[in-house]
Amino acid sequence: MGGAATITARAILDLERIADRRFRSLNNQGNHQDSIFGGQALAQALVAAQRTVAAWLPHTCTGYFLRAGVVAEPVDYDVEVVRDGRRFAARRVLASQGGKPIFDLLCSFHDAEPGFEHQQDGAAAVALPENLLPVLEFVRANADRLPAPLVERHEQLHASFPVELRLVEPERVFFGEPSHFPRSYWFRMASAEGVDGPSEHRCLLAFMSDYWLAGAAGAPHRSAASIGNDFSVASLNHSIWFHGAVRVDEWLLYRTDSPWAGEGRGMARGLIYDRRGKIVASVAQEVSLRLR
Repeated sequence: MGGAATITARAILDLERIADRRFRSLNNQGNHQDSIFGGQALAQALVAAQRTVAAWLPHTCTGYFLRAGVVAEPVDYDVEVVRDGRRFAARRVLASQGGKPIFDLLCSFHDAEPGFEHQQDGAAAVALPENLLPVLEFVRANADRLPAPLVERHEQLHASFPVELRLVEPERVFFGEPSHFPRSYWFRMASAEGVDGPSEHRCLLAFMSDYWLAGAAGAPHRSAASIGNDFSVASLNHSIWFHGAVRVDEWLLYRTDSPWAGEGRGMARGLIYDRRGKIVASVAQEVSLRLR
């Protein structure tokens, strides 16, 4: 099984067909809680659904995290054909381990057509990724200012994760007061350089879109430097809307924030831009927020 070493883009996309509409993954990416990273289930369920659709590309999907996945066990993805229409096709995908569901996805594919176009401004000028440190390098450079468990967590996570992330304002994120300010970062998946399919890049973007997003809901209530074992943030569901062509081996800007939290839950949302300032995806996630 995968999980110990860094998973690659091709490993994420590598599903074995074991029945007409059943697919299996033997490559799993762990998270800091030693369970399967939620973005993997999202991405691979979308890959499985795409295998049952013709040439149309996915335009949206919403998934619910039902149970923590076990890194050392394979994941099966069962695809249900919900509808094949003239312009849209819908699929439901249930991911399971040992016969127990861990993730449920509903997604839609579109035969793209000419239409109206607009985009709200919002990609204000920010520092370019080439001028920013990878987040792990920033943590290492400031290890004397950060709690040892936080440094150790970043060492374990980023050293074995396929997404490179560079914070636009690392000082504020790690050492500023808790705030509602948007959190922006550049990210990319370098191992996707040899991947050419437009649908595959959308599936990989789904994987990436779950990375660091949940923390936006917790940020107003704590500083990153004060992270302890008493604060729990866990994804409950995740939605992504794809707005156009994207390559995840190129730097993308993720601008995230949290408009609300209450009743033990919080909302995190984000817009993903390419380097030319075009919005390539919108994302929303509900998380569980609680003290342990």
